[in-house]
Amino acid sequence: MASGRPKHRDGSRRYHDRVSRQYDSIYEDPYWHFHDELTWRLIKPHLPRDAGAACADLGCGTGKWGLKLLKSGFAVTFIDHAAAMIEQTRAKVESMGPRAKRATLLAADIVDLPMVERDSMALTLAMGDPLSICSDAHAAVREMHRISRPGGVVIATADNKLAALDHYVERGNLDALEEFARTGRTNWLTADERERFELTTFTPLSLRKLFEQVGFEVLSLTGKSIVPVRDNKLLLEQPDAMERLLRIEAELSRDPAAAARAGHLQITARKPNVAAASE
Repeated sequence: MASGRPKHRDGSRRYHDRVSRQYDSIYEDPYWHFHDELTWRLIKPHLPRDAGAACADLGCGTGKWGLKLLKSGFAVTFIDHAAAMIEQTRAKVESMGPRAKRATLLAADIVDLPMVERDSMALTLAMGDPLSICSDAHAAVREMHRISRPGGVVIATADNKLAALDHYVERGNLDALEEFARTGRTNWLTADERERFELTTFTPLSLRKLFEQVGFEVLSLTGKSIVPVRDNKLLLEQPDAMERLLRIEAELSRDPAAAARAGHLQITARKPNVAAASE
């Protein structure tokens, strides 16, 4: 495991271990169904053409996205730093019959993955903002690059720094606002201090630069969701709401600047092919 910020890792693990059993129910409402459909539509165009391809689900939680890949026939490595999350995923995988043989489950930190082979993954997902939660986002992206095969794609999400500014303005604390604007770091606060950990937020530009610095080619960067549906879930009760809102999202996302107003950022990046990189 990587060294540095052990208190951060312990707090994050404690929290995610505790909520693992009820984690799925936290995200069981119409807004998250909309959010998940939006996410999957952004992932689907990048599914490997090779049915035997290896994929990874980093920060997998209870396995939502990796299970979709497994059901699609791919070999999937599920990785989460919280062992209790991995056990929740294991129970779901074991219910999938023969497909379960194509799953590998590991309790590990995404900043240091020596157990995953270099150049092995055709598609790597890191959903649910593990880049913001982990102790070293640069190290995590470097590992994503190392484990991706040439031409392999990584799709990851992170907390949007620009969207978080409102929280600090509402608090009315100029010192805290100034510090956050400078560092982009905030904290996940829970009643139990032992479960608290630091979060790293990104602007669209800083997230793009992070991936480019380690050698990725950025294919796209969008916000989720651009329309603040969560502020008025009644929108989702209207006729054909899901498809109408998804069409609005698709239209707005054509302007890269629109990502700046979303709570979360989703980046899609590709590791260059060796031949292309050497040209």
